[in-house]
Amino acid sequence: MPELPEKFGKYHVVGLAGRGNMGVVYLGYDPFADRDVAIKVSVIKENLDNTAARQARKLFFNEAHMAGLLDHPNILKIFDAGEENGEPYIVMEYVEGGQTLLPYCEPKGLLPIQKVAEIIGTCARAIDYAHRQGVIHRDIKPSNIMQTTDGDLKIGDFGVAHRPLADTTHVLGIVGSPRYMSPEQVQEDKISGQTDLYSLGVVMFELLTGQAPFAGTNLGRLIYEIAHEAAPSVLDLRPEIPAALDDIVKCALAKNPADRYRSGTEFASDLAGLFTELVCQDERMDELDRFAALRRLPFFSDFSDNNVWEALRSGTWKSFAAGETIVSEGNPDVSLYILIKGEVKVTQEGKVLTTLSSGHCFGELNYVARAKQLHSIEAASDVSLLQINEAQMSRASELCQLRFHKTFLRNLIGRLAQSSGASLAALSVQSPNYPVAPKSARAASGD
Repeated sequence: MPELPEKFGKYHVVGLAGRGNMGVVYLGYDPFADRDVAIKVSVIKENLDNTAARQARKLFFNEAHMAGLLDHPNILKIFDAGEENGEPYIVMEYVEGGQTLLPYCEPKGLLPIQKVAEIIGTCARAIDYAHRQGVIHRDIKPSNIMQTTDGDLKIGDFGVAHRPLADTTHVLGIVGSPRYMSPEQVQEDKISGQTDLYSLGVVMFELLTGQAPFAGTNLGRLIYEIAHEAAPSVLDLRPEIPAALDDIVKCALAKNPADRYRSGTEFASDLAGLFTELVCQDERMDELDRFAALRRLPFFSDFSDNNVWEALRSGTWKSFAAGETIVSEGNPDVSLYILIKGEVKVTQEGKVLTTLSSGHCFGELNYVARAKQLHSIEAASDVSLLQINEAQMSRASELCQLRFHKTFLRNLIGRLAQSSGASLAALSVQSPNYPVAPKSARAASGD
């Protein structure tokens, strides 16, 4: 392994972070700002007789110049640039533990549809910001979009970026990654910010389907497909994708820029609207699934559908992983818990008294007598349950309250009748007095 350089300018080299398209990336330290940085060093040796080398060097410093114009939370920051012993280097924001979007473009690594919409919307807004500063990226692709450990996104690698209005010479010819190029890019026509939106559409296609819209067997064939052939529908490759999202992808991949999104904001706006709709649909499906789970339980056998919905919406749906404590001894919680899925252990002073499975409820006497917990309840497996307290239930209709209290009191009395001695304690009995229904239950029954 080659020996690490000691410094680049004022920046100390700490380790090797990786390799990019145009250079080696080191982990560095800025002693003046007291922060970790990434130092990207060009691998192109200075050779003024080599046109390709001069062009690559120009692209390398172009990244520092273009990205240095931008200050956006979703664009990788450039802090500095320079040369050390003839080696050009760029000092960038260091993203610890970050990874590119490439793994999520594989069939086995596909993200949820809502997450894809969120990622692309964030990138579209960042690209829109760059466009408003007069910068076109020209190389948007999954490997140039990084996700941090906190889930934030950073667009980087502005090496082939272009400022159409800048009074400077730029590198001519096809630049970028052919697979993500727009039709106007591969045909070397005039480009605008819409070329980045097309490229982002290709990224979106890959994140949704695990494959590229165009994958010609050679460069000539790929360029022809991009310029002349329609992209397949994402619905043909992943039928569960909403039709509205397919329309968004088609708009982003339109051959004619006039038919494409005019701005990243417009692109992001359509995604935001769809994303909100998808979240609502997902929450609705969760609610329907939960209703179906309650409807199957014997506890709710005497409830009408409307009353089941009331109970569901009055309570709080909770999930616990195996080993998690649901309630602890001495806890003042006076809720009733209806076990929907999984098993729980009832313990006292560390000793297991009994196990309850789906369909059972616990906490009845705490709910009735408002007493502190004398037992701990621990999830023996992954558990889903409905937690209801008296204040929550009081918001339901009187008929729902009456059925609810009659049901759990009937269950409690049945369990007490079958229990004696030590097993009585295992069934959450905490008072020798006969349970009295809460005021809301008595009012509902007319007592």
